[in-house]
Amino acid sequence: MNTPLKRVTREQAENVAVGAFSFITSDDERLSRFLAVSGLRPDTIRDAASSPGFLAGILDYVVSDEPLLIALAKELDTKPEHIMQAHWTLSPSEFE
Repeated sequence: MNTPLKRVTREQAENVAVGAFSFITSDDERLSRFLAVSGLRPDTIRDAASSPGFLAGILDYVVSDEPLLIALAKELDTKPEHIMQAHWTLSPSEFE
């Protein structure tokens, strides 16, 4: 039986997303893959980061890659479910 995800506060979710972005950018291979998938370039990240959906997009990217999700959870010393909860807060389902 699936347990519904619990909401975390927006501030908590944004903190998770910032941690995820820091984790991604701390490794050249992860960063290269992120740039390739997102279509961003090193010179466009700053502008993109100021857009309202950027942090949600970071978590969208993380949760779409299970090995990355697991590695991030380990790095943040949290459960993958907490990252999923943060993702849900920043990108709620239209079927709520």
